[in-house]
Amino acid sequence: MKTAFTTILLLIAFSLHAQTPYEKAMSQGLELLNTDLLAASQQFERIATAEKDNWLPAYYVALANINSSWGQYSKEATLLHLKKAQEFIDRAETLSTNNPEIMVLQGLINTCWITYDSSIYGMKLSSPTTALYEKAYAMAPQNPRVVSNRAQWLMGSARFFGKDVKPYCADLETAINLYASETQNGFEPRWGKERTLKAQEACK
Repeated sequence: MKTAFTTILLLIAFSLHAQTPYEKAMSQGLELLNTDLLAASQQFERIATAEKDNWLPAYYVALANINSSWGQYSKEATLLHLKKAQEFIDRAETLSTNNPEIMVLQGLINTCWITYDSSIYGMKLSSPTTALYEKAYAMAPQNPRVVSNRAQWLMGSARFFGKDVKPYCADLETAINLYASETQNGFEPRWGKERTLKAQEACK
């Protein structure tokens, strides 16, 4: 047993040592997404500077700043995060056009803008956001982030107009099942299951 455990530790150490600088940096950034969003944003921004043709670092800069834009900070700080998120969504989009994963980020940042000031951005962004999620869903109906965030957006719209959210509960259940079957593929997005489970509480 001791020998087997030692072998496993050696294999893990070798695997970490075998990572390229890019892989190490991306792994560190993904860990920081769970603990320090500012540090994660800075980490991925450094990677994006070095990896100019890779959409993923820019994507994660945007995601880190979106996660800092839900009103947990001051208006001034939130505005900075909103602007940085949009800057890097645009950058990711130039590197990977018509990408449903990036469309989800645009949908989320639109929601953040509406949360930031609904009187200005509510009417302006509501219809484009719905259209964006429908486009992403038509392209990638098996992507759990697309299915989940589309459903959450439609649920939010239903609440606003005083309608029942239950019609979208089945989509959340579908998304959870899609998350369960999702396999890791490099550093491509795999987030969102916890947020989906939280959204599902409204269905109970």
